[in-house]
Amino acid sequence: MSKRYYWLKLYDDFFTNKRIKRLRSISGGDTFTIIYLKMQLKALKTDGFLYFDGVLDNFAEELALDLDEKPEDVHLTIQYLLSVGLLESNQEDVYKLTYMDKVIGSEDASAERVRNYRERQKALHCNTNVTEVKRICNVEKEIEKEIEIDTRDRDKRIDYQQIVDMYNETCVSFSQLKSLSDSRKKAIKARLKTYTVEDFQTMFEKAEASDFLKGGNNRNWSATFDWMIKDSNMAKILDGNYDNKTGQAQMNPEQRKMDDFYRMAANWAEGSD
Repeated sequence: MSKRYYWLKLYDDFFTNKRIKRLRSISGGDTFTIIYLKMQLKALKTDGFLYFDGVLDNFAEELALDLDEKPEDVHLTIQYLLSVGLLESNQEDVYKLTYMDKVIGSEDASAERVRNYRERQKALHCNTNVTEVKRICNVEKEIEKEIEIDTRDRDKRIDYQQIVDMYNETCVSFSQLKSLSDSRKKAIKARLKTYTVEDFQTMFEKAEASDFLKGGNNRNWSATFDWMIKDSNMAKILDGNYDNKTGQAQMNPEQRKMDDFYRMAANWAEGSD
């Protein structure tokens, strides 16, 4: 699968912007500013959106574990960003960092190769005659056509229903998936840029074998298909973060509750982007 690169651009007036200057002037403001930047980095791959999965009590606590920051600092940062319009939330579990669409970008390895090729050729143009320039332009067009054809073919080859059937047949302890929405197709397509179909099968098998993901935790929370195919969650499942621990069945309820809490906290902290 072609690797994808992401970047975050900062305007040259970021630190002189009144909303940022006001944030930094608050006691602990430099920490809040760092948290805001880390939130932007976390939202790079999700087009500026941040999601509350409901594993912990509230969005601030979950985000604090992801960012490796204190919950109270993250809570204050969120409240400030909401108050000045740098963060929006129309639902309890979905948050949007405003202006992110203007400062993020990405490209796959093929696009990077084309860009680098063009830059090298531009350096040679000043010493190249007109005939050679035409030849180079034709080569660039052929490369672009090949990339477009490869992208279209790759999209056609994705068997979304295969992934859905694989989930329904393997994850029998979870809610069955009955519809394949565009957002789910988009998520599957994004994961297949990094993982294989076999990785999906492995993930579903691990999820089905995990007591924690099936509701064996102190919150009676169970994972869903949409939760599993999020980038950070899929990585944690495949890494074995939710595998049953040896001797877990012998724990008393209080021990199990504490073990669930510490494992959940560790997994979220390790999963920060």
